[in-house]
Amino acid sequence: MKYKRIIAVGDIHGDYNKLVKILTNAKLIDHKKNWIGKDSILVQIGDLVDRGGDTKDVLDLMIKIKEQAKRKGGIVNVVLGNHEIYNLEGMFRYSFLKDIMAFGNIKDRQEAFSINKKYGKFLRKEMEPVIILDDILFTHAGLLSKYAELGIDNINKKIHDILIDAPYDVLMDPMLKDDGDGPMWTRYYTMNDDEKAVCDELSKVLQMTNTTRMVVGHTIQENGKINTRCDNKLIAIDLGMSKSCGDRYGYLEIKRDNNEFWAIYN
Repeated sequence: MKYKRIIAVGDIHGDYNKLVKILTNAKLIDHKKNWIGKDSILVQIGDLVDRGGDTKDVLDLMIKIKEQAKRKGGIVNVVLGNHEIYNLEGMFRYSFLKDIMAFGNIKDRQEAFSINKKYGKFLRKEMEPVIILDDILFTHAGLLSKYAELGIDNINKKIHDILIDAPYDVLMDPMLKDDGDGPMWTRYYTMNDDEKAVCDELSKVLQMTNTTRMVVGHTIQENGKINTRCDNKLIAIDLGMSKSCGDRYGYLEIKRDNNEFWAIYN
């Protein structure tokens, strides 16, 4: 097995130092912040941007190590989150002034996220709405069966096509719409108290996608821990790691040879 482990990291929200700490501790980058994870697959679950003040630095690091992994070995996958959608819509109400000024001004930040610019290309083309590795489905908020029936490749292609073609303020497709139930938005699995309904829906989606588990972020876990539902078939990894969201620390490590799942907190 070429890659021995999967490291899954929850919502970063503009906290560069926390991202560096996690990647360093997981032995994915060295002290110069260069990629060294030759035996590893990194999955960052989305919401790299907003809330914190280091969006530009966070994106620069993720873009750099993604390219380095292609040359040095290992894989870097980044899932598309709802806050990336906000930024692609030109909506920065969750952005600190420092965060905006790092790009120049609001107009400059809008331009930076356009299709022909580095950050725009990364968000629109390289961040995937849904990723499947081994028998594990990764998506920012959760995948419901009404979308899963479209097929993962079709979901990703449809969303990428919209993001490439659509102007800022017309991202009204149900999968992308603000506070909708698409894979960047739904809280069905994490905030629904009806355990049977949640687990039935989850089982349906896992069967449709030929997977056994779903890993999500998006909803901060109030206890600051990686939590599970439905006999560990749903794993929620948004711990509130950014300084602005709780300043917590942790990530998920999956050993691929024996399918062991470890919550790493220090």
